[in-house]
Amino acid sequence: MKFDYVPAVDLGDPLTKRLGSYPRVPDLTWDTLRLCGSWLAVTLLRLQYRLTVKGQIPTGDRIAIVANHQSHLDTITLLAAIPAKIRCQIVVLAAADYFFCQLNRALAASLLCQAVAFDRLSVMELKQWRSRLKAATSGWILFYPSGSRKSCQLQRGLLKILLKEGWTIVPAHLAGTKAAWSIEAQWWKPFQHLEVTFGEPYQGSDLDLLVTQLKQDLFL
Repeated sequence: MKFDYVPAVDLGDPLTKRLGSYPRVPDLTWDTLRLCGSWLAVTLLRLQYRLTVKGQIPTGDRIAIVANHQSHLDTITLLAAIPAKIRCQIVVLAAADYFFCQLNRALAASLLCQAVAFDRLSVMELKQWRSRLKAATSGWILFYPSGSRKSCQLQRGLLKILLKEGWTIVPAHLAGTKAAWSIEAQWWKPFQHLEVTFGEPYQGSDLDLLVTQLKQDLFL
């Protein structure tokens, strides 16, 4: 019996880059650590907060969940609101210049929050993501179109690419996370009520119509 050894394509990359890459290179160790890490983060959140989920996530091959961003707890809350089988597949776009510039942050973002790196400082990033999203035959993505917890202004670039490449976009409105852990607070406040509302999926091609719908769904 003959075995052919083919090293992983990212084997020579720094660990921070490997943790933030998309699409992910299959790796039993890191995939298992992500599964355990996200389960731990979701369990701790559910032990401290009462979470209400309204609406449903549609089935499909390529789904992008877009949400309002207002708290440190947003990503974990959204991960807790989706089924476990989706949670282990989803990738969360996170700022490369903050979460993937140091190894400790990269480990926390990748293992606890299923994060991958999005370089918001590079003018070529959207072009690269267009190629990745076009090539993907299936997948789940979560991102915040405002790009920041301090902004309600929707960035259209990635939304336009998702529409062009035929991804289904699902709005998700978060409530209660800002009171539970605002960006100004050093520590979180347990025993709050958190709520996630999934809106109607959008599969059209009109970017202006999508932006109008998202403004209504995300910033109620």
